[in-house]
Amino acid sequence: MRKMFSQKRRVFNVMKKFVPIVFLVLFASHFVFAAGVSDITAPINKIYDLIKAIVSIVGIIAITVAGAMYMMSGSNIQSRENAKNMVSYAIVGLVLVWVAPLIVSYLTVSSV
Repeated sequence: MRKMFSQKRRVFNVMKKFVPIVFLVLFASHFVFAAGVSDITAPINKIYDLIKAIVSIVGIIAITVAGAMYMMSGSNIQSRENAKNMVSYAIVGLVLVWVAPLIVSYLTVSSV
């Protein structure tokens, strides 16, 4: 009996926190105002530019490390193949990041 009471009390404490949050989320939408398309895309473009810069730096570092691995591989064929794969994966990643806006603009229909 005591265990059941403790469990019900825990559920009640959780619901005490959860119910006001649900009501706030439901009724807060009344205070939201519409935004233009440029207002929505500006932060997304900033985030994309940051990700593109970080991925570009990491890609260049990966290509440099792979080049060093290739030069130091000597007669080790496995190490040479790993370096080649690393360069090809880094280039594919860079191409995907830089071409992504073109793909998105091609696939979306402009309503303007």
